[in-house]
Amino acid sequence: MDPQTEFGSPRPVIGLALEVIGREGSVAVIEGGKVVQTLELPSDVRATASLTPALQTLLQAIHPGEKRPEAVSTGSGFRAPATRPDYIAVADGPGSFTGLRIAAATAKTLAYAWGIPVVTLDSLSVLAAAVLPANSSEKDSTPAEWPAPGQRLLVGLDAYRGQTFVGWFREQDSGWVSEGPVELLDRAHWLETVESAAPGIWATGDAMKNGLPADHLKPVVQQQTLASAVARLANQKYLAGQTTDPMDVLPKYFRPSAAEEKAAANQSGSAK
Repeated sequence: MDPQTEFGSPRPVIGLALEVIGREGSVAVIEGGKVVQTLELPSDVRATASLTPALQTLLQAIHPGEKRPEAVSTGSGFRAPATRPDYIAVADGPGSFTGLRIAAATAKTLAYAWGIPVVTLDSLSVLAAAVLPANSSEKDSTPAEWPAPGQRLLVGLDAYRGQTFVGWFREQDSGWVSEGPVELLDRAHWLETVESAAPGIWATGDAMKNGLPADHLKPVVQQQTLASAVARLANQKYLAGQTTDPMDVLPKYFRPSAAEEKAAANQSGSAK
């Protein structure tokens, strides 16, 4: 059923998107399929302290004339707007252990308090979508901004500790389509992947650092905030009914933490 205004007429679907994939994060609002507002979290403040205020600022900017109701019982003092989002979208991994945990917990708490579903996206799909301009389509983008049909994209996300999260995508009518699951590669295999990639392949992500054997590839940079990419992808999933119960939202780390790896190594060593 379409969302309704107070006068009973249909209103555009509203989604609230957030991500803390890396050291910084961003938030966005999408309304009627168009990203209408986005904010990047301040780089000098931890996401733990900045994420909820940024979400509140964003919603107040979108609907400044609405009366603020009683605060929902989230423990954070977050106040919902009179026109609540229809869903919350979040990038659930891979990425920063702390950032993913904060983002997932915030999305879960607000969605549960508001009685709305969550839409989850994997981080590499978000990074792929962010290389295109926000609210773009093939017909209103220049050839330099939009990939040709069949174009491939290599996404590399720095996993630190000498590792890289890697994803391959191909352009189809519906946008970037993943060619397989996320891979976690050590440095040697990451260098081999970059060097052996076919000439002309697009490449993006913070793992595409200077000094890589990548002169034959086409580097593409982020054209929009990651939260706006989350919002656009999530809107498609929401309209297709692909949502998640808030209580089932968990960050996907794709590997043990450094502390867990150290504990496992110690246990293995003591067993010898």
